Amino acid sequence: MVYLINNAMSMSTRIFSGNLELANQATFLLIKPTSHYHHHNSVVSCRTNDSVSSPRNPPKARVSAEPRPTHLQSHEYKHAHLIKLLNRSYKSGKYNESLYFLECMVNKGFKPGVILCTKLMKGFFNSKIVERAIRVMEILESHGEPDVFAYNVLISGLCKVNQIESANQVLNRMRNRGFLPDIVTYNIIIGSLCSRGKLESALKVLNQLLKDNCKPTVITYTILIEATILEGGVNDAMKLLDEMLQRGLQPDIYTYNAIIRGLCREGMLDRAFEFVRSLPGKGCNPDVISYNMLLREVLNQGKWNDGEKLVTKMCSIGCKPNVVTYSILISSLCRKGKIDEAVSVLKLMMEKGLSPGTYSYDPLISALCREGKLVLAIELLDYMISTGCSPDIVNYNTILSALCKNGNADHAMEIFDMLGEIGCPPDVSSYNTMFSALWNNGDRTRALRMISEMVNKRIEPDEITYNSLISCLCRDGMVDEAIGLLGDMEEGSGFRPTVITYNIVLLGLCKAHRIDNAIDTLAEMVEKGCLPNETTCILLVEGIGFAGWRPEAMELANSLFTMDVISKDSFKRLNKTFPMLDVYKEVTHTGNKK
Repeated sequence: MVYLINNAMSMSTRIFSGNLELANQATFLLIKPTSHYHHHNSVVSCRTNDSVSSPRNPPKARVSAEPRPTHLQSHEYKHAHLIKLLNRSYKSGKYNESLYFLECMVNKGFKPGVILCTKLMKGFFNSKIVERAIRVMEILESHGEPDVFAYNVLISGLCKVNQIESANQVLNRMRNRGFLPDIVTYNIIIGSLCSRGKLESALKVLNQLLKDNCKPTVITYTILIEATILEGGVNDAMKLLDEMLQRGLQPDIYTYNAIIRGLCREGMLDRAFEFVRSLPGKGCNPDVISYNMLLREVLNQGKWNDGEKLVTKMCSIGCKPNVVTYSILISSLCRKGKIDEAVSVLKLMMEKGLSPGTYSYDPLISALCREGKLVLAIELLDYMISTGCSPDIVNYNTILSALCKNGNADHAMEIFDMLGEIGCPPDVSSYNTMFSALWNNGDRTRALRMISEMVNKRIEPDEITYNSLISCLCRDGMVDEAIGLLGDMEEGSGFRPTVITYNIVLLGLCKAHRIDNAIDTLAEMVEKGCLPNETTCILLVEGIGFAGWRPEAMELANSLFTMDVISKDSFKRLNKTFPMLDVYKEVTHTGNKK
């Protein structure tokens, strides 16, 4: 059990998606020597007479049959057919088969084409078969002529699967082969670093870009501005915007919308409105996305009247509300429990000729589920389908979660099983929901089968998957297995356990009265840079108390309260659990003085 995830991940995928035996036979037939009719090989051609022509004696065309080397024709025949097979298997999505034919080609001395190899790499990356995408580039480098575009595809694919170091190695290899990275290459790397919260590294790449005399584009700065807003704040992003302007680059609406999003995210609503009003003077008119961001923040702050005025303003300047605009209104109403009014907005949207999207229905489905109106939620799902709006996995996950929470795991399983058939395959969230439901119902075998199936389908486990597994193991007394999984989580998957993960393990250890191990885990948690929260401290106090050391537990609680680590209410609750009248009086007296 300790290596639960690793065991599931070790289930290998098929080497070839197509019929390998059939592929071998076809290739053998295509590349075996042909010995018949060698002396009949000829080329029919039209040639003009080489003699001097005159108006009365025009050149005559003559047909000639010239022998052509048999080995040359056979060689070209094999090449053409291998290319044909490679193309056919690629278009059918049988990328493993395509790689097989590519190997056959180069083994016979044929040169691989860069365009087809690039497409094949994309196919493998889309199928999350990274090692085979890398193999295609190795073949192209050894037997063909890669170009910058091919390298960009490889670097992009590696970045998407978080293999940044491998991407950098490809970049160096690219340089060594005489290819200078272009702005697309740099934007891929900058975008990947920014998406992983590595803004400082991304800015270093920007400096390298400039050293290579490669000019940054509006896209380059927009990526950096968006990342800076998340990590450094909107004021730092404004400095990048100024730098962009100094380089003579004209920001577009995407850049400005990134700034508006940052201002709204930090609650600077007045400043956001002022910025939007200034855009026409900068040569860029705000669009419906700009106004939608303002509307969302206005409603998040509970200013419904201001929201209505903003929608009216949009319409007056010719900026028509779109599906997202109405969806924001629906979502805001649903959060307030005004489901009937939200339905009215949905109807109004449709009367305006707009087709609601899945994100329009999801707030309604969620609100109905929260209020326990599962029947109505499922009816709304059926209504979506009847109007031609196919529910997405988010809609189905909402229903699955609600059914499981209400003890209808069997009904949820029926819906889960049909997801693949209706063209909406389950995602990691779907599997997480069903795993927890099945385990809680005592069906461990099916629950673990869910994890195995998920990994076998190349759906990457997330932090919730690990936390759910660890929690289930701890609840069932398998704490050692949970601790082993905690180590695997960071080493095998790259996920850093959060304070929630550690709290789950601490709870399991404390319930098992393994206080020494709990303290060791707490020390490890702090050593790895994960700071404990109030829940962590309360769990440890309760663990010590329930293990029979009540005075020691309340002494620790008193110290934690004195240091403002736990609240007064938490201390009162602990004192009721482990009554120590003198300690409580002392703390109450101290609290009154504060």
